[in-house]
This record gives sequence, C-alpha cells and structure tokens, in this order.
Amino acid sequence: MLSGEPCGFIPRPTTSFGSAVLDGWVYVMGGYHGRPHDYNALGQSKDFYRVNSRNTSHVEMLPNQMGMQSCPLESWEGKVIRTGGLVARNSPEEPTALESLRSVQWFDSLSMKWSDLPSLPAGRSSHDTAVVGSHLYVIGGWDIQSEADSRSWHNSMLRLDLSDPDAGWTALKMPFEKRALAAVSVQEKILVVGGMTSSGISKSVHLYDPSEDSWEDLTDYPGQSFGIAADSFAGQVVATGSDGAVFQWEEPTRQWEKIGYLTFPRFFHQVAFDEAGDAMVFGGISGGTRPSHIERVRVASADQASTVVQQWSLPSPSDSKNRQAIFLKGASLYTFGGNNSTGQHDFQPENFLSEGHQLNLASLRWRKRSDYPMRRQSSQSFLVDSKSGFALGGFGHDGESARTQPEGYTYNFKSDEWTRSGPHFQEPRSQFGLTEHDGEFWVFGGLDYDSTRDRSDHFRHLAEVVHAPVGDDEARFTPTGFTLPNTRRAFGGAKVGDKYYLIGGMTDNFELVEPCDVFDFSNKAWSSMPSPNRPRISPEVVVLGTSIFVAGGMSPKVDGSGLEPNTTLEVFCTKDQVWSVVPTEMPKSIRHMSMSEFRGQLLLFSFHNQEASACELMLINPYNASGDL
Repeated sequence: MLSGEPCGFIPRPTTSFGSAVLDGWVYVMGGYHGRPHDYNALGQSKDFYRVNSRNTSHVEMLPNQMGMQSCPLESWEGKVIRTGGLVARNSPEEPTALESLRSVQWFDSLSMKWSDLPSLPAGRSSHDTAVVGSHLYVIGGWDIQSEADSRSWHNSMLRLDLSDPDAGWTALKMPFEKRALAAVSVQEKILVVGGMTSSGISKSVHLYDPSEDSWEDLTDYPGQSFGIAADSFAGQVVATGSDGAVFQWEEPTRQWEKIGYLTFPRFFHQVAFDEAGDAMVFGGISGGTRPSHIERVRVASADQASTVVQQWSLPSPSDSKNRQAIFLKGASLYTFGGNNSTGQHDFQPENFLSEGHQLNLASLRWRKRSDYPMRRQSSQSFLVDSKSGFALGGFGHDGESARTQPEGYTYNFKSDEWTRSGPHFQEPRSQFGLTEHDGEFWVFGGLDYDSTRDRSDHFRHLAEVVHAPVGDDEARFTPTGFTLPNTRRAFGGAKVGDKYYLIGGMTDNFELVEPCDVFDFSNKAWSSMPSPNRPRISPEVVVLGTSIFVAGGMSPKVDGSGLEPNTTLEVFCTKDQVWSVVPTEMPKSIRHMSMSEFRGQLLLFSFHNQEASACELMLINPYNASGDL
C-alpha cells in the first residue's frame, strides 16, 4: 500500500476551499480557518495562491479581495474559474449570517486579473464543478440565505459554455440532491462521488455522459464519503475521505481499488494531480486539527518512492534533551519528564524534569500539558486505550541521591491529569521492557540502581519477570515464576502475536548482551532468535505487521576501540527468522532518539540538541523501498 508522503506546507491550513491545476501549478482559493461550525467573516480566508507542483516550497500569492469558502475551482484554456461559494456576513460576536453566492468569475493566469462570468440563477455552496470540453458543469450543493431564513437543496445541474459565456446557464436534470460531494471529469464524462443528502451521508457514485445527457448509477464508494475529495488524470480517478484510505477508479473496470493511505487523514480537503500523474492532497481537517502538510501519493511514480518520507526540525518548548516518557496517540506526540542534559551521566536534582508537552504532528504545533508528578527520566510508558496512558518506574533524584523508582502513574488525556495509580513495583526498576498480554502488564529485565548502597551493590540487574493486572490502582507487580535467560537492561523489547522479543542491551560490568531471547506467552517458554549483525545498547524497536524494526543505540566499533552510534535500520522477519538492513539515511541524533509506529510507518524523534531546544522528526515508510517485509 502506498503512503501519502508529506512534501511541503500550505500557507494557511484551511477547510472547504477550492483548487485547480493549471500549467504545473495548483491554484488554491478561500476556505475556513476559524472554529469549526462557528462561521464568521474573520474565519473565512481571502487567500488565493498557487503552489508549484514540481517544487512545493515555491508558493506565489495572487490577488483576491473577498473571503469565502466552499468555492470550487476549475481550469480551462489558461484561466481559473471560481463558481459560487459561501460567505459569512457576521463578525465573531454577531449571530451567524451566511450567504451562498451567485457570482462566477475567472482568473487569467497571464494578466493576473479577475473577470466576471454570468451569475448563477441562485446562490450555491457545498457543491462541486467539472469541465468537459468547453462546458462548465455545476453539480449538487444548496442555497443558504440566512437573512431570508432559507436553506434549499439544489435538484438541478447547471451548464455554461465557456466558449460562449454570454449565452448563459442551462439547467439539466440531476437524479439526486447532495452536497459535500466530489465531481471530476474523466474520459469526457463526469464522475460524482459521495456526499450528503437531506437524510444522511451518501456513498452513491454516479456517472454523467454529456453526449447523451444521461446518468448511470455505479458501485458505491467503499470508504468514508462525506467531505470527500477527488481528482482525475489520464483516465483514472483518485479519491480519499476522512478515513485516510486512498481509492482509485478507472473507466474500463468501473470498480474502486484501495491503493494506499494518507499519513494525515482529512476531509473537506482537495486532491490535485501533478504533471507526472501523482496525486497531491491539500488542507482539510481531522479530529479538530487542520493539517499543514501537503501529501503526495505516488500513483504514477510508485517505483521512484524513497524509503525516507520526510524530515523536519522545529523549535521545542521543552528543556528536555532525552529519556522522556512518550505517548503517541493519534496524530499527537506527548512527552513528559526527561533529562535536560546531553551528557551521559548528569544526574543532579536540577537535571531531572517533570514538564509535559503535546506536539500535533499534523499541524506541527505545540501545546503545554500537565507536568509529570515527579521529576523523572526513563519511565516506561504504555498507551492503555484512547482515554489513558500508563507510565512506570524510571530514574530520579529523591533529595538524597539519584536512584530507580517504583511508582506507576496514569495520565488522562481528556482531563490532562496525572494520578498516582498502580500497579507499582515492589522493587524499583528502570531500563526495562513493558508490554501487555491478556489483561496484564508484563515486565522483563531492567535495573535497580541505588548509589546509597555499598559500592559493589549499586547495580542490580533484575532477572525475575513480573506481572500485574492492567488498571488495578492498588496492585503490585508479582513474580511470574520465570526468569531471563540473559539478564539485560537498556534493550529493545517488542511483542509480535503471543511472543515477546528481547534484543540487545547490557548486563553486569557494562557488558553487551549478544544473544536475543524470545518469551512465548502461549506455552510459557523461552527460546532464542538470530542476533543482528552487531549488538546494540538502548536500541529503539517498533513492530509493523509481523516484522520488528530496530534503530538507534550504540554498537561496538569494527576495530574494537569502543562504542559508536549504530546508524543502520534493521528489520527482523519473525516468519522467516531473518535479519536484513533497510536502505535509508538515518538522522544525526541517532544516539538518543525514540521511535514509534505511526500509521504503518516509523516515526523517529529526538530532542538531543546541545545548542538549542529543538525537536527533530523523521518519518520513514520502509515498505516504499523494501517491498513486503
């Protein structure tokens, strides 16, 4: 499956706007950037700009005076045509006053000027348009006139001959009343997809043949279809809705085929093909967030897709440099606590942090969150469900010394509150592996460090595997009766099916652990697995499907002179029991990065920057270059 590749940013994230492709440019007009469903004039965009489809960083602002939304665009013979739209006449403090527009204009891309075309017979918004030959078609939508307290659905399609616009509009029969739909011209016909009727969301698909003035009902759209976006190129249509699924339709089969997923799902957005035949996705909204990213879906150039999708560097409000507790929930990255030093062993009280922050990956905007209850680093975190996350153990200073900690804490995403809640450790632990199986947390390995003990007893590597019920505030972790075949801390742990894989790490006397162990929950037995090319300390491990991806950490130098950052991305196929290397260039801050699964891809992030408070993000789709792993 293809993934949408973030390839640029729009000047202002908006919804319900118009777009059209002309001579290698994507023209974008209007939209809404205010609070959803709370429409006012200040929230309606006056932006009119064009994005170079070959280089999305090249954006040119164009003349436009009027803010509006729901204003579809089409291109024809060097002109961009805007038909109807919706304007809010009220300020934010006034009652909502909406008006569907009758006006139609076209923009000459050479003179850079707007001219009027014949107005529509009635106002129209939440509609779409298509051009076949020299004819402009206006399909679906409704007419809202707040001053007259009127809202009526359109039941006719309109046609205008652009070669003779003075002849005016012609009304044609339309076998439906729908809005928030997508209409695209394909093979001299018009495909109309999805939308909403007065009775609810519609998945229906219709094909209009202008040569016969006839409509044909086709197979329903298989994905989410309200606020859907679509475009066509060389006889094929690509459409995507709020579920993020990308579907392709072609005239010969007249069937929908799922070809991929967007990295940032959205609706009330736009799809525009570039000159190479790849689909570009702009704007929209999902989960209350308007994505800033332009995404490219490589429909035509799938064979040219690279492993690395995108890399960003952005300022961070956090003073933390590494070892935070992390939750990745939807498109939001939550970070709590950590250490404010890039040094390896800076464990003074002021080095430990409790601060909390949330980064929206779609908009790349930060938001302050509640502090962690303690100044703590290296807590292990687990996303329990959509409502809460759990963080356990870790390392912190208790006023006397820096030592491992036993407590568990639960975070409520909705209320932004932490509570001290179990299960808790009986023995403090840090640098362990945490997973869930059959309603229980299981903890593997780790370290109990306490500098106040006798020097020979500072480090206690814990071999006993412990477990506790998920969500039991009063519970304590108890022994399972199993011990590690090889004691280890700072390792990578991952659960695939009923098996937990332990990769890398270190043990007594700072020795690296080369053997990799596997615990089978189904038969409660240990086994071994092949080891990667080089052992790693503190690797990051993520599961995609049945494959385990390993990145980061430190490995022995080839000449045996010490350790160095391991800059390879390796993958272990649990079915074939084989390791391989994914060809990609890893980020510079590989030593202290974190890695998580994000919509079937690998999200890498690091705050390890000595000079500034910054966050480095990297999104990798290893399947783009590696095929089925």
